[in-house]
Amino acid sequence: MSLFRLRPLGRNLAILLLVALPVAACGGLPGSAPTNFYILKTMAELQAQGTPVAVADGVTVGVGPIKIPGYADRPQIVTFGSGAEINVSDFDHWAEPLSDAIKRVLTSNVANLIGEESVFSYPADFRPDKQSLQVAVNVIDITETGTGVARLSVRWHVKALYDNKVLSRHAKVYEAPAVVGDYNSYAKALSLLLAEFSQDIASSLNGTNLSS
Repeated sequence: MSLFRLRPLGRNLAILLLVALPVAACGGLPGSAPTNFYILKTMAELQAQGTPVAVADGVTVGVGPIKIPGYADRPQIVTFGSGAEINVSDFDHWAEPLSDAIKRVLTSNVANLIGEESVFSYPADFRPDKQSLQVAVNVIDITETGTGVARLSVRWHVKALYDNKVLSRHAKVYEAPAVVGDYNSYAKALSLLLAEFSQDIASSLNGTNLSS
């Protein structure tokens, strides 16, 4: 074989080596960190004891919709940093959309407090009667403050579904300890705050009478 024939082969081999080196280098890098997923838990799952609340006979309660702030409406868990900074964790996600998780937990908790047969998730495909109520929730803040405090700031109103009349309006801020950077701690703290919020929702339904 002549030297003329060897040169193209050598050049091609050099090109192959140049391509292979970055691939080999990438193969030597450690894999990316796994994504962790977290859920919010109901009072029953937390084994938290609530105080049963009596509502008028025949009253049914639809829980929802749940509105959450735009910064929190994403799979990643968001916490506050210093000043106006927020921290978005690329490897720590909610296991379901946060608004769905809150509705699931609140619906379960309120049902546990006033009676399973009286509570449903709203919107729902049904024809409301004069005993049908709605609890609509607007979450103003839901975060860990960066100082070891989980915070849930909410507004809610109770409305008669039959004629869309607002019967009462409420607002409250809930706080509980949470370890900074520990998302298990944060998820548990939020679950406890939702349990406390659920108790207040149930209490806001007490004495509501739609018979008139």
